[in-house]
Amino acid sequence: MKKREFFLRVLIGLGCIVVFTFLVFWRQHIVQTKRDQAIVSTIAEWEMHGKPVIVQNIAHQDVKIYEKITITPVSKKLFEGYVTKDIQERLRPGQSVDINQEQGERFFGVISYVGQALNVATGMFRVRVAFDHEVALSNHIIVAYVHTGTLNDVISIPNEIITDSDGEFFIWTVQDGRAHKQNVLLGERNGYGTVVLQGLVDGDMVVIQGQTQLLNGDKVGIVGDKEVARDIP
Repeated sequence: MKKREFFLRVLIGLGCIVVFTFLVFWRQHIVQTKRDQAIVSTIAEWEMHGKPVIVQNIAHQDVKIYEKITITPVSKKLFEGYVTKDIQERLRPGQSVDINQEQGERFFGVISYVGQALNVATGMFRVRVAFDHEVALSNHIIVAYVHTGTLNDVISIPNEIITDSDGEFFIWTVQDGRAHKQNVLLGERNGYGTVVLQGLVDGDMVVIQGQTQLLNGDKVGIVGDKEVARDIP
């Protein structure tokens, strides 16, 4: 009797192992099948509709240049901060300043003072900003943008779409539904934008998202477009 119970338990155990092993292999098969289908689907979609990209139309325009500084309140209308020498040289009393708070409020002011003597405690130069109205703070330290100049009649593009290859710079453009690797000669770069001196003309479409997956001559599908950036930043 004991032998029969022993063999019965052994058979049940082996049966459980077989069933468990089958279920594991079946699950692996299902997962792999779904992965293969996803890959085939993606390639098929690209062949049919092209690789998805977002583009930006290029045009000559006047581009404002901004210098970013951090400031803290002295009073509800007066703020100050400290800047490095290279920034201090670009700041002048009377330059316009604006800040954007997290809640969407925008405040405008002017540079009221630019220190010419190095502050010993910080190793930088003191700057003061005066606002016409009281500034409602969301943070004690805020970021302000100082309008330091304007580049007239230029083409500018976002910094992040520029690729450096063997000392040369290029971006991706779209012509007749195909991706093209375009060499460009760059000029002034400030914050979030770069001036293009050669390589682009009015009406060109540059890829601003989706360029990392492109090869020269790839078919592309435009899924969105943005207006050319108005300012740097």
